[in-house]
Amino acid sequence: MPVPKSTVENSPRKLLRDVVLEKMLAAIQDGTLQAGERLNDDELVAWLGVSRTPIREAIAKLVDYGLVEMEANRYTRVASPTLKQFDDTLQVLGGFTELAARWAVPKLDDAAAATLVDRLEALRAAADAEDRAAMTEHLGSVVTQLITATDNDLLVQLSTSLLPRTNFLALTHPTGLFWDVKHFIDPLRAAVDKRDGEAAGASIRSLTATVESHTDHIREVAPTESTLAQTGRAR
Repeated sequence: MPVPKSTVENSPRKLLRDVVLEKMLAAIQDGTLQAGERLNDDELVAWLGVSRTPIREAIAKLVDYGLVEMEANRYTRVASPTLKQFDDTLQVLGGFTELAARWAVPKLDDAAAATLVDRLEALRAAADAEDRAAMTEHLGSVVTQLITATDNDLLVQLSTSLLPRTNFLALTHPTGLFWDVKHFIDPLRAAVDKRDGEAAGASIRSLTATVESHTDHIREVAPTESTLAQTGRAR
């Protein structure tokens, strides 16, 4: 495992385990920590510059997210994503986001609505530029805002691991990146302007169905490239 210079700092605003969790999440998603790679305590301590306790707490959370696998006295390793896991997670994320849009949009005040529109436009720009990292970031911010704006603590709690898990599992299908995500933006913007929760939910439902259809098509035309579970992560 690469051991880059530590960039973790103690912050009065965050628990150390949360800072470590963010660093490990980013490392898994950018390929620094690869699927199937074993996680060694000493290497992680050297890399992150912290004690074993926050590292173990962060790993426990990554296990909950489905990004790390553990077996007592045998191994701790980055999980190897599968297409089935990606499909299941995408379906759940779509359902959560649709429900969140239906509940949240009617509650948005003018400032929150303007913020959501700005995020949608940033997402459109990222899709136009075919910038995968930016698109992932902006789509995540849209979904997070919708879920948070429901003001439903249970929904927020249940959705906590969804975006990290979805981003990780999307690595199973690198050729299936869906640039046409931008086509749901105008219907959702219109729904936000009218504070129409049902229309907002319908726009998310349409997007989810289109992404699923697009994903199926990509797998048919490029099955070898899309089956990462068998070939290992593309770098």
